[in-house]
Amino acid sequence: MTWTYRSATELAASIARRELSAEEVVRAHLERIDALNPKLNAVVERLDDEALADARRADAELARGTRRGPLHGVPITLKESLSMAGKVTCCGSTRLRHHVPDADATAVARMRQAGAIPIGRTNLPDMGMDSQTHNLVWGVTRNPWDLERTPGGSSGGEGAAIASGMSPLGLGSDVGGSIRIPAAFCGIVGLKPTQHRVPVTGHVPLILHDYLQIGPLARSIDDLEVALAAIAGPDGKQSMVPPVPLRDSREIDARRLRIGVVNGNAGLPIARAVRDGVTRVARAAADLGHQVESADLDWAADAVFCLASIFGLALSKLTDEVRADPASFHPYLMELARTLPLPRSEDLAAAFELRESMRARMMATFERHDVLICPQVTVPPFPIGVSATANLDGEPVPMLATLAYSLLVNGTGNPSLVIPATVTDGLPIGVQLVGRMWDEPMLFALARPLLAELGGVPHPPELA
Repeated sequence: MTWTYRSATELAASIARRELSAEEVVRAHLERIDALNPKLNAVVERLDDEALADARRADAELARGTRRGPLHGVPITLKESLSMAGKVTCCGSTRLRHHVPDADATAVARMRQAGAIPIGRTNLPDMGMDSQTHNLVWGVTRNPWDLERTPGGSSGGEGAAIASGMSPLGLGSDVGGSIRIPAAFCGIVGLKPTQHRVPVTGHVPLILHDYLQIGPLARSIDDLEVALAAIAGPDGKQSMVPPVPLRDSREIDARRLRIGVVNGNAGLPIARAVRDGVTRVARAAADLGHQVESADLDWAADAVFCLASIFGLALSKLTDEVRADPASFHPYLMELARTLPLPRSEDLAAAFELRESMRARMMATFERHDVLICPQVTVPPFPIGVSATANLDGEPVPMLATLAYSLLVNGTGNPSLVIPATVTDGLPIGVQLVGRMWDEPMLFALARPLLAELGGVPHPPELA
């Protein structure tokens, strides 16, 4: 277990110094999967033989003095919606069980180029359309902190795998919080990059380019930064991915930032545990010398209306398929099809207009603040099977309302980094740091000392 809770960058350094071989590091993580995955069902496709062959190749390259990149020899896991050449990529859908791409997704190929070794693919909800992880192909994924709770979704398999030490680093995707919800629910770190920072070429399904983004999950801020540098930038296949440079976060003076704290002034209900988590992170930021003050995002609930209308249009073909053949889809997609009807043209026009207004208001907010601290999900990890409503301190609330702050930054396009704030009643509480467009390095520069001040990434109880 010692190796399997080390960060990807630490493992890469040990492999480069020949203190550990890539093969033994890969084997250790595969053994960890052997031990824990039967309880969690996070890894749904094992890549043992090719991973071990890749590890032996990586060791031979080092022996000749060749190092492919900063993650040379490091095992990683990948959300199953990210295409891999010759592998069924079905996004947990029975309708796509025979979909076999002939090329890796751009982000997957770039992680390989950085030297990383895929050891497994991780679970997600049917078509990636839920904030928990369950489907008719791979089944249910459980949270390593509490097996009766969800690890979140849609990158829930990644969250559970990384939190439990089965993987040090992985890639997920985020269209409404799908990287950040699992990071928050599993007590790890996760990054939704700036919209269009990373190509989504090879993601299944490939929809909603103005919302969807691929990004890393890990237990280390350094790992997030290395992974983002590996996968960012144009690929010549997807339009609207500009060549915006990434600064090295360690060269940034982030000693006294203007930090705005959002903790309930949008009229959205927030559970006490989450509110306390935001307060704890804000106090830690103040203790580090930052200028911390309340911030106003009283328009955050607008993100829910935008999502419902714009998603309703983008998913109209899927909802038609669900209604025509409900047995082929998980029951929650029937509920989604019912609650996201095809919007009227006037509703859609209003949604796009409102989204532009949200983006303008967010830019104005960042004229006053360098970074925002705000809730990720407004409730702690909820029990498996919850769908339309969530329990917020004993009161039922619509599930979509708990995701408003999460959906907000998909609508505005800002980068968002989730860190664990605390553990309450045995469950992790994650909080998001939201930055200016294209300024992920500032988030890394703040998050690194802030996470240390908070006590680092917690480990879940060892599963018996």
